[in-house]
Amino acid sequence: MVLAFLHFDVGGFFLCQEYMRLLDTLFEQTVTGLNKAMDLSWRRGKVLASNVANAETPKYRASELDFGKELEKAFGSSDGQQVMRTHVSHMEITQDSSARMRADLTGVTKADGNNVDIDLQMAALTNNGSDYTNAVQLMKHKFSLYRASIRDGRG
Repeated sequence: MVLAFLHFDVGGFFLCQEYMRLLDTLFEQTVTGLNKAMDLSWRRGKVLASNVANAETPKYRASELDFGKELEKAFGSSDGQQVMRTHVSHMEITQDSSARMRADLTGVTKADGNNVDIDLQMAALTNNGSDYTNAVQLMKHKFSLYRASIRDGRG
């Protein structure tokens, strides 16, 4: 049963390493990469929500979660091919970064020292939610394909 391989952590759902290695073996890197994308999107959502919550806090500086290298590793191939951005609206994942906090300098610093632009943060939060939803939908589709293959293979 799959649940035997899963564990829960405070703040989210994560697949354990043994399960992820099994998925890598059985399903290439797609499932692992989508799981990583969902995890990173969830973590980014926490950062963005913190920015929104502190929009009126004096001297608060907005933060961003930079996770390009993490996704590149998750979706990277074993033959050395690099993941590339093919459209301007796609998420930038080729930066030299791993999942780490960095200052978000997109907002204008107000007189009280706070640089949170609530409109920019809410837009980023909305886009981040869409990214997460897309990853979930892709994961569901992938597993439905596997399920159909298993059913068809029974003869």
